[in-house]
Amino acid sequence: MQRFCPSAMGQRNVADSFEATGLGVPALGAVAELGYAEPTAVQASAIPAVLAGGDVMVAAQTGTGKTAAFLLPMLDGLGHAREDGGPMALVVTPTRELALQIADVAHVVGAHTGHRCAVVVGGVGYEAQRGALQEGCELLVATPGRLLDLMEQGACDLSSVEVLVLDEADRMLDMGFMPSVRRIVEALPRRRQTLLFSATLEANVLKDIGSFVVEPAVVEVDRKGTTAQNVEQYVLGVSAEAKKRVLVEVLRREGAERVLVFVKGKHRADHLSRILAKKGFSSASIHGNRTQSQRQRALLRFANGEVDVLVATDVLARGIDIAEVRYVVNMDVPHEPEDYVHRIGRTGRAGERGWALTLCAKNEYTDFRAIEKLTAQVVPTYKHAAGLDVGQEPAMIDPARKVCAATSKRAAKRQSGNREGSRSRARR
Repeated sequence: MQRFCPSAMGQRNVADSFEATGLGVPALGAVAELGYAEPTAVQASAIPAVLAGGDVMVAAQTGTGKTAAFLLPMLDGLGHAREDGGPMALVVTPTRELALQIADVAHVVGAHTGHRCAVVVGGVGYEAQRGALQEGCELLVATPGRLLDLMEQGACDLSSVEVLVLDEADRMLDMGFMPSVRRIVEALPRRRQTLLFSATLEANVLKDIGSFVVEPAVVEVDRKGTTAQNVEQYVLGVSAEAKKRVLVEVLRREGAERVLVFVKGKHRADHLSRILAKKGFSSASIHGNRTQSQRQRALLRFANGEVDVLVATDVLARGIDIAEVRYVVNMDVPHEPEDYVHRIGRTGRAGERGWALTLCAKNEYTDFRAIEKLTAQVVPTYKHAAGLDVGQEPAMIDPARKVCAATSKRAAKRQSGNREGSRSRARR
């Protein structure tokens, strides 16, 4: 497998401008409209790899610009279908929000390259989606369940697909979508280009998705557990019963504009949103029980500044690009350490600075330490904690604690190995 590593010495496979990636004039026009000044690390490596025409696997963390990394080169080289023809490119992604976000970018790029985009997702009616497919499109963006439904109804013909993108592949694996993805892939032409994007390309992911690609080029940006460098992280030990009042006080001290609050549980999200409203904050909640229109409306109100605080479950942690989120509060510590990386990646995007605060109760301390082990770093204590009522039995966060030495050594070894491997490949 040929590897393109942005950290490699020599930077032979990394473009330093969008022009240098090999994109054509129409796609460069989309770049200008989207306001991109220069490619991110994953874009600089992935775009030339995609344009080369072979299969590509990309490992990169959230917030690195993966959507443009596949849409720009894919639409740049894609042909045009008949008026009512089936899609020539298919993007499969795990959540409705991700699908709609990808479609938003695709509409901008497609306006320059002359490609139509349709979206099929669950949570809304079938008729409009059937109509869009009948009208024809070059690019189809879909979630697995709804796409399979439409295929079984005979409303979606995938026989013309030339390029398949599996976005957030590891997440689809975690959510149990792989059987559906396999059925979708089996319906596609064997001769196609497959682009696979994932936060990690570890053994369990490769075992399930490795058969979808043939001799792929591999783009690796960050190891698993790498947090964004421009996000400052803090933790505060609190009692479980004190979390709500601590959150309210933090919002009053730090400002409540454009804040994301993550919680465990759908009912908890709704309950906390109501409490914040009673305390004078404009807030909304978003979670899996909300209809698609409710979720879209909440996101739009937050993006437009109509709502200051958005309370969310981990449905929002992956891939959703909301500009200018000032900071993130983890009201609850996520059980899965990797979810922490995705949560805090909602702030500090597009080169901006951001910060994140985790409120940790006693019964969450083990999960929090697992996060520190995954990220191979010790999170400092919240610097504005003086005067906060953290409750009678807060979690004791030892300021002198260390990350497990074995974990740190493994992380350092992985990073060193990635650098040495990159140097070797760059020399070749």
